[in-house]
Amino acid sequence: MATIAAAGLVVSAYLTATKLAGGSALFCEAGSGCDIVQASRYALFLGIPTAAWGVVLYAVVAALALAGFTAQRWLAAFVLAVAAVAFSAYLGWLQAMVLRAICPWCALDAVVSLVLLGALLWRRPETRGRRSPIRPQRLAWLGPLVAAVTLAVAIGVHVAEPPGAAPGYRDALARHLADTGAIFYGAYW
Repeated sequence: MATIAAAGLVVSAYLTATKLAGGSALFCEAGSGCDIVQASRYALFLGIPTAAWGVVLYAVVAALALAGFTAQRWLAAFVLAVAAVAFSAYLGWLQAMVLRAICPWCALDAVVSLVLLGALLWRRPETRGRRSPIRPQRLAWLGPLVAAVTLAVAIGVHVAEPPGAAPGYRDALARHLADTGAIFYGAYW
């Protein structure tokens, strides 16, 4: 689990560093899906690079895994992994349906979150007793609840932010247009 979380941590940290530096990710050229996604208002969540939230999440899951999974630690990792999958699914939907651009790095991060959740479910500790916090009945309602809350918060934050509210978006767009040699042809009536 710690290895999978470390992989997610590396990808998220790389995307965070790229966003903070104002650069573009490897294998992502100007005007590509990465460029469009990183320059969009969705590249920030509550004023912080979206990938930075992944850094924190994967670091916590790695720490829980390295400490050894008790039932409570496994449950905490499960909740975080469900939130990661739900948030990644939402961001994937935004990329495909709103931005019409796919960032391969973001897709890789989403795959890592899915693998992490699958591995956690595969390696779930034994349930002991009817009051175990990780019994299947509890997970069957807790997982969808966490996913729904995650989606509600994410959508609520993005709806509350006016379009173009992301700091630096206009600067990034201007840099992109200048780098690609875009020329404005138009008329004013």
